[in-house]
Amino acid sequence: MAEQPVTVSATFVDEWAVDDSAPYYALADDTKTIAAMLSEANALLSALQAVSDAHITRGKVTFSLPAPAPTGVATAGSRVEQVTLLGFAATGTNKRWSGKVPAISNTEMTGDRLTLAAGPVAALIAILTTVGTVLKWCNAHSQQIDAFIDAITAFHKKRKQLQRSSFEV
Repeated sequence: MAEQPVTVSATFVDEWAVDDSAPYYALADDTKTIAAMLSEANALLSALQAVSDAHITRGKVTFSLPAPAPTGVATAGSRVEQVTLLGFAATGTNKRWSGKVPAISNTEMTGDRLTLAAGPVAALIAILTTVGTVLKWCNAHSQQIDAFIDAITAFHKKRKQLQRSSFEV
């Protein structure tokens, strides 16, 4: 048995529509089922609701995943603003859902095109369109992804507001 760090959080909204979240931290036994964990998380939310005048609008369970081994430094020329959006179809809707890949590797580009036929991008697409033994990848509305449609690479600006990053003397 290994214990995995988890955060159970509740979002409260008061009568003025002001919201606040309350995180509670736990260690989860990884030999138990997700249903058992959700049952205990729901018990916490019910207990919180009983002692608060605000309304709980959302509960969330977050697992903390260990990051892959760091490479030390970012690759020269990498830009978080260079984003690839991988478009997928989902069951029950005709709207596409796009997964974001910030700082897409230049090695995955052939000229101005993303290499989709083979390699790491194809492996990522295969993971997202294959039902695993535990996870079914979905869009934000819990509709299962069933097919890859297309991809686009573009630049999405991520600039801080000038007034927050500088000052006048």
